[in-house]
Amino acid sequence: MSRITRSTLDKRFPRYDAFDPDVPAWCVTPDKNGFIHRFFETSPISPSGRYLAVTRLPVEDRLPDPGERAALAVVDLTTGERETVGTTAGWDTQMGAHVHWGDDDTELFYNDLDTDTWTPYGVKLTLESGERRALDGTVYDVSDDGATLTSPDLLKTRMTQAGYGAVVPDEMIPRNDGAPENDGLYVTDTDTGETELLVSVAEIVSELDLDCSDHGPGDYYGWHSMWSPDAERLLFHLRYWPETGRQNRWVSNLVSMRADGSDLSLAMPSEPWQRGGHHHRWTPNGERVTMNLSGRRRTDPVRLLPAGRQRPSRAR
Repeated sequence: MSRITRSTLDKRFPRYDAFDPDVPAWCVTPDKNGFIHRFFETSPISPSGRYLAVTRLPVEDRLPDPGERAALAVVDLTTGERETVGTTAGWDTQMGAHVHWGDDDTELFYNDLDTDTWTPYGVKLTLESGERRALDGTVYDVSDDGATLTSPDLLKTRMTQAGYGAVVPDEMIPRNDGAPENDGLYVTDTDTGETELLVSVAEIVSELDLDCSDHGPGDYYGWHSMWSPDAERLLFHLRYWPETGRQNRWVSNLVSMRADGSDLSLAMPSEPWQRGGHHHRWTPNGERVTMNLSGRRRTDPVRLLPAGRQRPSRAR
């Protein structure tokens, strides 16, 4: 592991001192704007601790147009050097290109987009050689060993919330009808590049007896997917999108399963979530899940159920 000290950072990067922060902070891209890392539950810092991987957005004063390309960059925290390692059209404003490190500092994973067919796909980039390998599936989360990707249908994430997939023309975004059998949670082998539908939306809704019909007619869509730290379980955020109702707000259920798609269980049902909730993630031991919940009385606490231990389901 590379040891990055305060002294090292002070030599390479300017301190951020606005508002007199109690915790020291440095700006590692001081010369240009537009750099972001992805979501809160994964680190942009490489496994050794030496490098930082980021997406640089091409625009910040308007929404991106389909096909605009962002840059991918790696910052060396020991030398202060920054290298652009690629570009991509498979990005959006919240998550960039979903840039993830692999098992070590030599591999990066991210999304790109075929602008002829408007099809997103994952990329495995070997930094030392510059080899860029296209994968059949897309990147939303990568197991810690870099062996497997997981993702919902990346384009359909825009049906319930923009910013988390890839920007394409509106007419190219596929729509679901109810609880489809041909959409759900996908996994991709990073060695072979092959992807498979691990578990369908229809199977999840059926096995967990989910019924969101009291919110009116609507359709189910996949959203966040996350590996547990030991890659033995997955979380899958399933959203129901009503055609009418309360401001067309989605209805969320958080589903847990084993890495092979078995042992489906409900980690967080929709009822408490609808009062206000966000940003779920695994605990470091991979046995529980935490998230923010709002709109509840202090005397009426909600605690997430242990993932994978609530509801038995048939073995595969």
